[in-house]
Amino acid sequence: MNEKGFRAFLTESDRVPKNLSHEAVLFNIEAVRDFEEYLKGRSVERSVEEAGEEDVDGYVRFLADKRQATEERLIALFRYARFAANRKVEIAILKLLDGVSVLDQLSETTRHLLGDSKHKAVLDGIELPKLGDSSESWHVITSKFMNQLEANVDQATCEEILLTGPHAGPPEWYEEERQAYLRSKNIDEFLRTRHEMAVETLTKHMEENTLFFNQEIDQDVVDFVRSNQEIMGGIRKGEIIYETKIPYMAREYLREKDETMRRYYYCHCPWVREAIRTGHRISPTFCYCSAGYHKKPWEVILGKPLKAEVLSSVLKGDDLCRFAIRIPKLASVNP
Repeated sequence: MNEKGFRAFLTESDRVPKNLSHEAVLFNIEAVRDFEEYLKGRSVERSVEEAGEEDVDGYVRFLADKRQATEERLIALFRYARFAANRKVEIAILKLLDGVSVLDQLSETTRHLLGDSKHKAVLDGIELPKLGDSSESWHVITSKFMNQLEANVDQATCEEILLTGPHAGPPEWYEEERQAYLRSKNIDEFLRTRHEMAVETLTKHMEENTLFFNQEIDQDVVDFVRSNQEIMGGIRKGEIIYETKIPYMAREYLREKDETMRRYYYCHCPWVREAIRTGHRISPTFCYCSAGYHKKPWEVILGKPLKAEVLSSVLKGDDLCRFAIRIPKLASVNP
């Protein structure tokens, strides 16, 4: 472990949240040191820099057995993987963290909105996965959750629960976008600038050979996003903003010819992705969870609750996921 270099990365890099506390820096270093000790005890000893997905999965199971598996520990390893340019570990941790708490949060939302009796009926027989559990069978849990949710409440209530966007993060994630919107002449200018900045971000990832979340970016991906302002930007028509999701694995999506695998590479949701590949049926209403993810930034930007609709989704058999976010009339004119 290169502790000196990692410490500098944690305090100076623009790929780490600004102003990490001294305690947070020490925690990150200790978490990586603990992973290093774990690797020393493996049958094939490897350094942190040489570790792969199998090592990460084994370590998380090891932590889970001791009830020490936490997102904070995995984020620390993720940061070291970025520092050390260990893409295998970086991707492995992203896979483990991706959406892991979504169904837990939807469960709590169901309890809050429907009460204990209905919550018990909706979650009957469902064991929610824990951090470190493989996501390969999550689609089976999702299918059962949706079947029981739809059996107990009407369509509008299903959508209300899912639109809470449990994976959208806290409001502070979108404060910079809100400030950029307030500096704009009007919402249309903001949308154009938002898209241009997204294209610049993807271009930077391509040029620096770094990951955009889980995926590698090439010129085809940059051109694909640049060609459609709805992707990572948005287009307003009247009082509706239309957004189209960037594919989860855009490079693979653009190269794939098989329609099923194209939809599989497009889908971001670990709770349904395998269902697309295997043909396991899940109610497409679940995609309102993704609509909630797209709605949340606009609720922060505009400072009020909004409505959103799923227009198309790969879970329904469409080639892409597209959403409509309804905005207040005045917001369609200027900030």
